[in-house]
Amino acid sequence: MKIVSNSLHTSYTIQKETARLQISEKNQRRINQNFDKILIQSTPSSDSNDNFVSNITSKLSSEVRKPASSEQLNELRQKVAEGTYQIDLDAIVKKILF
Repeated sequence: MKIVSNSLHTSYTIQKETARLQISEKNQRRINQNFDKILIQSTPSSDSNDNFVSNITSKLSSEVRKPASSEQLNELRQKVAEGTYQIDLDAIVKKILF
């Protein structure tokens, strides 16, 4: 009886690769089930999305058109010159969303 080691090695390698792929697929399914997905589309798919975009656009436009007082501008210039100016991300998000 003659045992060819090459065929055993090939068979073992194929089984090992198949097992690795099955584990990888199982992990990928687990990852897909544990996280939310966000889909951003350039064109709204319904009227509610269209209204949402319109509301956000109008709020942002009104905020941009609102003039700042000279006192606010001077305070901002001073903070920038001193290097102490920090962006308040929470305030920006609140103005956009509410």
